[in-house]
Amino acid sequence: MKNMNRLSISAIIALLLLIQPSLAEVTLEAGTTIVGQQASKQNNSINRDVIGSVDLVMGADIGPGRLHIYGEGSTTPAISANSVIAGANHDAGSAVDKNGNGRVQLSAIRYDFDIDRLNVSLGVQDLTAFADTTAVSNDETSQFLAGPLVHNPAVAFPDYTPSLVLSHGAEDVVNATLLVANAYGLGDNPSANYADLFKFGRDKNTNLRKGIFTLAELRLPNDVGATLGGWMRTSELPQHLGGANRNSAFGVYANADGGLGGNTLWSARLGWNSARTTDEVIAHASMAVEHSYTEDHVIALGVAWNGLSPDFRSTYANAANPMVAELYYRWQVNEYVAISPDVQYWSNANSLSKNGVGRVGGSAWVCGLRVQIGVSHRMTHTE
Repeated sequence: MKNMNRLSISAIIALLLLIQPSLAEVTLEAGTTIVGQQASKQNNSINRDVIGSVDLVMGADIGPGRLHIYGEGSTTPAISANSVIAGANHDAGSAVDKNGNGRVQLSAIRYDFDIDRLNVSLGVQDLTAFADTTAVSNDETSQFLAGPLVHNPAVAFPDYTPSLVLSHGAEDVVNATLLVANAYGLGDNPSANYADLFKFGRDKNTNLRKGIFTLAELRLPNDVGATLGGWMRTSELPQHLGGANRNSAFGVYANADGGLGGNTLWSARLGWNSARTTDEVIAHASMAVEHSYTEDHVIALGVAWNGLSPDFRSTYANAANPMVAELYYRWQVNEYVAISPDVQYWSNANSLSKNGVGRVGGSAWVCGLRVQIGVSHRMTHTE
């Protein structure tokens, strides 16, 4: 599988280089994110203080639309700060095999084209690029590292998955997004292989129906900065206590973006779901503020709270709603390198009010340093 993933990415790069003379524009972007973290509890059990990932993004104008290809690699997370306090590093283990070992993989490939104001995206893709987006808390490589401040955990997004996304609108009108996808993406299948991406029946490992994930979102004009969305997942999922399987899940969410004048931006998220997924979060609320001193110096503060499902509370006697506050400073050293010191405070870490058997609970701190290195290249041709 590792060799297959490397060969897939190499073959796509070679194909783009071969057809590149006939294309109007080809873009190549590469970046690596390196994160070192220390935890205030069970830090002596962390045997991998520094972990990282690499990203390669390619785009090419082909026919009436544009082809997007995304490949990534990850080191093996092993026992990192993210393993001790779940969610401390949302970038950890972004590309792993069925055994949890880091690998290089082709994560997404999609084709975009427009029909008047309707944009169509078809392929294996990351759905969080199209929905539940905010200006201040959306990218773990350059903004917040803590998972609850990257995406809304109350929305049961699948991992990279075959999907169709339709977006309609413009900056000065209401935008509508509708997407339909396999509810089990690349990282959701226990096998972590590509063949299972296109199987919509029952999972061969769990014998549970995979189902479909659908989402609809309305985004108001930019001067209002509000988003409303709803989703449904038809997967058959087990309860925490092993009772009768759940047949579906649904939820709603709302986002808002705004400014406080000058160079200060804020974002907020709310989410709720029907408590019918194996995930423990049924409610979410978060708020984040970002201030730019200059173009190269940014400071940001965010707070997120998650509400737990009744199933999870019944499973763990000391279960408690977790909260995280994170402060980071980003210094864009030059065109290619950015450095971000980061500190997180967790209340009820791992959704536990106190330490459990082998699990950190209660209050905990995580301090870290993130280094992001990126380059880009554009090739334009006149036909």
